[in-house]
Amino acid sequence: MRGLRVRLIGLAYLIMWRITRWMPERWAVGMFRWGFDRSWRKNETQRAIVTENLRPIVGDGPGLAPAVRAAFHSYGRYWAEAFRLQDMSDAELESRIDFVGQEILDEVMAAGGAVLGVPHLGNWDAAGRYVAKRWKLAAVVEVLRPKALFERFVAYRRALGMTIIPLHRGEEVTRRCVEHIKATGDLLALVCDRDLSKRGIPVRMFGRTTSMPAGPAVVALRAGVPLIPGATWQAPDGRWRFRAFPPIATGTEPETPEEIRRIMQKLATVFEDILREEPEQWHAFVPYWTDEA
Repeated sequence: MRGLRVRLIGLAYLIMWRITRWMPERWAVGMFRWGFDRSWRKNETQRAIVTENLRPIVGDGPGLAPAVRAAFHSYGRYWAEAFRLQDMSDAELESRIDFVGQEILDEVMAAGGAVLGVPHLGNWDAAGRYVAKRWKLAAVVEVLRPKALFERFVAYRRALGMTIIPLHRGEEVTRRCVEHIKATGDLLALVCDRDLSKRGIPVRMFGRTTSMPAGPAVVALRAGVPLIPGATWQAPDGRWRFRAFPPIATGTEPETPEEIRRIMQKLATVFEDILREEPEQWHAFVPYWTDEA
C-alpha cells in the first residue's frame, strides 16, 4: 500500500510539473500558493513541525504563526519556480537574480574548485543554474522514490547545467565527491543543513542542538579545497538574491574529528545568520532540533 501511495504522489508531481510549464507564471505561482495555504490550514502535523522548527528563530510571540504560514507559501513558490526554471531564458534569469560575492567564487575556482554549502532556503536551483553558467558546478542529489520522479529531477538539474552525483539514503558518497573535485576542479554544491544519515555532527543553532552532515568539511579537507557557505533568498516580483560568503575552511587544515566539528559549527553559525534574515523561507518540513526545548 505504501509503495502504491509513493507512486501516486510521484505521478501527481510529474503531472503538475507538466501543467505548470504550460501556465502563465502568475497563474502557476497563485495555484501553488493556494495549494500550500490549504496544506497549512489542513495539515496539523506538518504545521506543528514547521512551528517547532521556526520557534527558536522567531520566538513565541505573535510573529510565529504568520511566519509558519509564510513558510508554506515560500515552499509553494519554490515548486512553482522549479517546475518552470528550465524554460526560462538565460537573459531572463540574469535579469531576475542579484549576486553578491562573485569575486569569492572567481578566486576559489581559479585555484581549482571548492565546496559550496547551502541550506534548504529560498530557491537554490535558480542560483545553481546561474552559477553553472559561469563555473563548472556539480551537485549531490538524494535519490527519491518513485524512480520516475528521481529521474525527472536528475534530467531537470542536468538541463540547468549541473553534473549530478546521486546519493542513496545511508550511502557513503564522500569518496566520489572528493574524486570528482580532484578530477574536474568543479564547484561542488551540497545542500547540507539536514542530516539524512542520522550520523552527523552535533552543532548549536539559535540556542538549540541539531545535527549536520560532516560531508562538507570532510570533502573540502580531503580534496584540499575551500568550504564556502552560500544562500539564495526569494525576493519580490519573482526575483532572487544569491550570496557567496568568504571561506570558513581553506582545505589545508588537518582532518581530525575536532577540526571537522569546528568547521561544521562555523558553517552552522553562518547558517544562523542566513536563516535569521528570512526565517519564513527556510524549507524545514521535517523535525530539525535533536534536543528538548
